[in-house]
Amino acid sequence: MINKKMKDTFSSSASEKAPEIAQDKAAKGVDQSQAQEESELTANDEQTDLSDAQNSLASEQEKLNKKEMKKKAIADYCKKTDESFKKFRWGKSGCENYHWNFVRTSVKGDPLVWKTYGTKAPEGETTETTLIMCGVHGDEITPIKFCYDVLEYLEEVTKGKLKDPHTGKIASLDGKRVIVAPLVNPDSYFKKRPTRTNARGVDVNRNFPTKDFKKSAMKSWVNRYGKDKRRYPGVKAMSEPETVFQVNLIYRYQPNKIISVHAPLTMLDYDGPASEHMGGFVGSRANQLLIRMSEQAKGYRIKNYPFFTGSLGNYAGNERNIPTFTLELPSSNPAKSQAYWLLFKDSIHSAVMHEIKGEGFVALDREDTTYKDTRSN
Repeated sequence: MINKKMKDTFSSSASEKAPEIAQDKAAKGVDQSQAQEESELTANDEQTDLSDAQNSLASEQEKLNKKEMKKKAIADYCKKTDESFKKFRWGKSGCENYHWNFVRTSVKGDPLVWKTYGTKAPEGETTETTLIMCGVHGDEITPIKFCYDVLEYLEEVTKGKLKDPHTGKIASLDGKRVIVAPLVNPDSYFKKRPTRTNARGVDVNRNFPTKDFKKSAMKSWVNRYGKDKRRYPGVKAMSEPETVFQVNLIYRYQPNKIISVHAPLTMLDYDGPASEHMGGFVGSRANQLLIRMSEQAKGYRIKNYPFFTGSLGNYAGNERNIPTFTLELPSSNPAKSQAYWLLFKDSIHSAVMHEIKGEGFVALDREDTTYKDTRSN
């Protein structure tokens, strides 16, 4: 039995300790609340980390998918290229052996590819840059094989297998950059019966955003060409991916000169700064190269062809003063392709090596007009 004194003492003690117990309970409540918040924060952090990881994984997967899609697109493109080479009895294209660049595709989804060669010049010096394009019109067959011959030639130069007759040394692309787009308009070329225009019926050499396009393109097409479907410029400048492709190559690489290969007009045409008096230093150098290219191709005809609304020569040569050489091969006969390469390989060598803005006049040395090509003809 608890006596009164003990009871009072117990009650008193319990009463004194009650606030402490309440505080302990409150503290435990706070601790539990904090623990719950911390747990929730941790869970949120883990969820965020998981979400970030998933996004990163998805991003990596997307990159991988894009890489695989590009790889497949190139494989399909090269397969079609090989089939066309077989059809024209050109042998193997070697398309699958090149490390192609491509960003955009044609109307029908074929990759618009290009390949680069050479190295940049030392700091403070000019990197002589040459852009070579073929296959702008798919029914001009021989230029496409011509560009693949150019690619093989550049591979040999890169491997140090060709001598430059002007120096007696191994030909080199040090300080020079060459960009080759062998098939600008694949949709028109891969058809059973190749056409001049692309898949939407537009001539991609009349679709450039020249200053006179809006005013004159359609008018010229109606009045000058009688609505010839082969020369349809499109209702809007640069409406076609194949035109955008060419324009972007010019903006990306800022070439010192452009060589566009066509057929079958049998001539060399030049657009750009005209002469030392009219075009200054660049014009003088460009004209010297034009004459040299003609001489090295057995006096190939030089003709001053007119500008056309929406054409490359007008856009790049006339409006932007980029020396633009149009090499028109004698025909589109695929059986003549090898003969055309043999005729112009020295001219292409000169075009690549000649410096429009730099110090190099190597290609204009008149003592020798040939270089030894180690490839079998």
